[in-house]
Amino acid sequence: MDLAYGREALRRLREQQEAAVREPMQPSLLEQIPPDAPMDDATITVWNGERFVAYEKWLARAPVAVECTPPDKAAIPADTGCLTGDCSLRVWLVRDGDRWSMFAGSRAAHARRKDFVSPYLEHAIRTAEQWYGVPSGGWRTETGRAGTGKADQGEAAGNDLP
Repeated sequence: MDLAYGREALRRLREQQEAAVREPMQPSLLEQIPPDAPMDDATITVWNGERFVAYEKWLARAPVAVECTPPDKAAIPADTGCLTGDCSLRVWLVRDGDRWSMFAGSRAAHARRKDFVSPYLEHAIRTAEQWYGVPSGGWRTETGRAGTGKADQGEAAGNDLP
């Protein structure tokens, strides 16, 4: 029985090899560049579609794409300390000094994502949306010392709690 399986596997391999030979190969992108294409006098050059440009000059050009903040995220105040969104589960993005931490499902210490921290809020939002989905009601800011959605009771009562 092993012999039959071995012959069958060999037959399938040969068929695949024959099919690969019959398929036309895609021409290399380098073959599409003319051999006498104009070139800057530089050690490292980049093909821009018309000529080889010096790498330093190519880097200095305007970017191909610019990331713009969507209008719904532009409304988030710059001094926000905590954002929350109801994705597939509730997600909190909490400012911790100069970086953003992510909590999923709960604001308890055990729910903090230990595999994520970002210096940029937009990056934190994109990552949370990629992992958990876009929040149904959008991202909302939370107020209060702990980001609980309301002022702490000590602050509301005027008490000075440490």
